[in-house]
Amino acid sequence: MLYIRYLLIVDFIFLCMKGSFGGDGTTAENVTSLRKALLKDYDPYLRPRRLQEDPVIINASFGVSRLHDLNEKERKISILGYFRFSWIDEFLVWDKDKHQNISDIVVKTDDIWWPTIGLGNPIADFETMKNTYGIFQVSFSGVITWSPGALFSVMCDMKLQKFPFDTQTCDFVFVVLGYTKKDIVINANPDILNVQGTTEWDILETKILELPGGSNGLNIRFTLRRKPYFVLLTVTMPLTLLSILNIFVFLIPVESGEKTSYAISTFLAYSIYLSVMGSSLPDDAESIVYMTLYIEIMMFLSVLIMALVIIQIRLVFYHGDDPLPCCPENSVTNEEDTDVISIDLNDKSIRKENEPSKSKKRTWSNSMAMIDRILFAFFFLALCTFNIIFFTLMLR
Repeated sequence: MLYIRYLLIVDFIFLCMKGSFGGDGTTAENVTSLRKALLKDYDPYLRPRRLQEDPVIINASFGVSRLHDLNEKERKISILGYFRFSWIDEFLVWDKDKHQNISDIVVKTDDIWWPTIGLGNPIADFETMKNTYGIFQVSFSGVITWSPGALFSVMCDMKLQKFPFDTQTCDFVFVVLGYTKKDIVINANPDILNVQGTTEWDILETKILELPGGSNGLNIRFTLRRKPYFVLLTVTMPLTLLSILNIFVFLIPVESGEKTSYAISTFLAYSIYLSVMGSSLPDDAESIVYMTLYIEIMMFLSVLIMALVIIQIRLVFYHGDDPLPCCPENSVTNEEDTDVISIDLNDKSIRKENEPSKSKKRTWSNSMAMIDRILFAFFFLALCTFNIIFFTLMLR
């Protein structure tokens, strides 16, 4: 313990002596004179190369703070991101041993050269990236570091055919203005930092690509996959249950008078879901969205069922006692025979005899239950087949 205290006292005395006798301490005058010497004949419109044939190599990396928004209706995606650029300025190099061990200085953005980079596919007006703080830090080896950040919003060509099981690919194009690839070479770091998704989207893949042709810049590509659970629970599952519930109208007797109101209520429910889906999807979708097509087909089946129900009610009301034209015998037999009980007063005995049931005419009224069972089975099989095909296409 005493040894540690002794070392601390010695270090404190050494620092005090170093500050008192000057040592190699740096003063404000030293920094100011060095900055003036470096910027005396500096031309900010000239690329920082003594041989102008040599390109300026810019090291670039990109980071994402968060995925801010993805709007399918407006086809817009916004991310809060930042760059980290670094390059060597050959006109801002000095020997720190000859300049009081000054390792870095700060210069204004208007005093030196720096690249002009802007978002090439913005959703609003075109703007170049700014240096918010108005200064650059320059090291003695001429390395300049610049870290601009902003909320970048671009147009994204979305393919919503398999909504909500869709995957989107969006590009953020950044271009270097005023220079070709011979003048400036961007050396991009392929790894994107701090990539995080949202509660609705997962980021599957990120890439930094070169721009095609003679364009100079970067293309930052994001591949996003929607989390379908919310849509499945709030839209898809209710629609599936509603489609099953729709065919139960055939289990309601015609005599109850509730078949028509039941069918209309189901049709109105489909209309509400279609309007909700339409408000969240782009108006000019290039391809048919399977979910919208699913609702349209369900609405068509609902209209067909409602038409059949109305025809059933009309037949029973106006032609209930008329025989069926399709049955040649025009008769129907009860499935069970009738038990007849006879009492013999002389023998004081009771006998139970089995008497065959009598046949009666097959009319629209007494045949409607059978027709309902046939229609229920038909639409149930059609509904199961269609749902299997639908979900197979969605998950493929």
